[in-house]
Amino acid sequence: PAENLKVMHTELEKLESLEPASGEFNVTRTYLDWLTTVPWGQFTEEKYSISNAEKVLEEDHYGMEDVKKRILEFIAVNKLTGKNSGKIICLSGPPGVGKTSIGKSIARALGREFYRFSVGGLGDVAELRGHRRTYVGAMPGKLVQCLKSTKVMNPLVLIDEVDKLGAEGRHRGDPSSALLEILDPVQNSTFMDHYLDVPVDLSQVLFICTANYLQSIPEPLLDRMEVIELAGYIPNEKIEIANKYLIPKALEESGLGSSVEITSEGIEHVIQGYCREAGVRKLEQQLNKIFRKEALEEARRLEMAEDEYKSSEGLRVSIGKDDIHKYLGVPKFK
Repeated sequence: PAENLKVMHTELEKLESLEPASGEFNVTRTYLDWLTTVPWGQFTEEKYSISNAEKVLEEDHYGMEDVKKRILEFIAVNKLTGKNSGKIICLSGPPGVGKTSIGKSIARALGREFYRFSVGGLGDVAELRGHRRTYVGAMPGKLVQCLKSTKVMNPLVLIDEVDKLGAEGRHRGDPSSALLEILDPVQNSTFMDHYLDVPVDLSQVLFICTANYLQSIPEPLLDRMEVIELAGYIPNEKIEIANKYLIPKALEESGLGSSVEITSEGIEHVIQGYCREAGVRKLEQQLNKIFRKEALEEARRLEMAEDEYKSSEGLRVSIGKDDIHKYLGVPKFK
């Protein structure tokens, strides 16, 4: 932009008159480095294909119909208006329901670059807005760093744990108030970073926030976001998720391949007896536990004498409902 170019020329003239050995020289040089690494005017071309987005969202997540519908509406509006509109969506729900991973899927569906940073416990406003240039080791804020690392002006930025923003510790300024400008579609086209001190256009960025509890998000901040609530999964959905995503992943991580299977009654027993929380993170941990114990048995069998082992080759282990307590102990829920 012309205004920023003017600032750049002024700084370059200043650099010419400085001694290379002076401290000021390095400060100015680093500043010019940052000004030139911001990808002014560089955009990724978005895919406005609804069928492709549907395919990607179905591949990555089971259920979540409301979220998928909202993303498809967003793509449809962009397709018809021909403009990239940066909107702010807040995914709220219990831990382990896939809020962070759906952010990645949306980026893949839209063909946007993906950048994630967590603001949980963030107490210093300079993390978002940058430090003043006069400080030693001054750096721009997270948003400018995001533009530098994604090399485009329209990435998808996932702001994780927005409900835990500066929850503890001493505050330097109020980070939630700094987020107000960043997340306001009207104001963020002229976002001023304290370090760069030139307007940066964030209006094309698609912001997605995640939160466990909406109650702890400050009211003015919540007002700027469109909230999509993710409920937990019912047992039937958990069984589908386990079969489609969790078990293949756990088998691969434990090195067992396809030599072990869990019956559907077995999976149901794990869900009903050991992990009844809303998300599927605990379920994943329990499945990993089962397969780790089975991997130990497999490794023991491999260490047997070679000829003895040959007789047990091609052995398929099937884990049923009655075998689960052997791996996970007494059920926690009756």
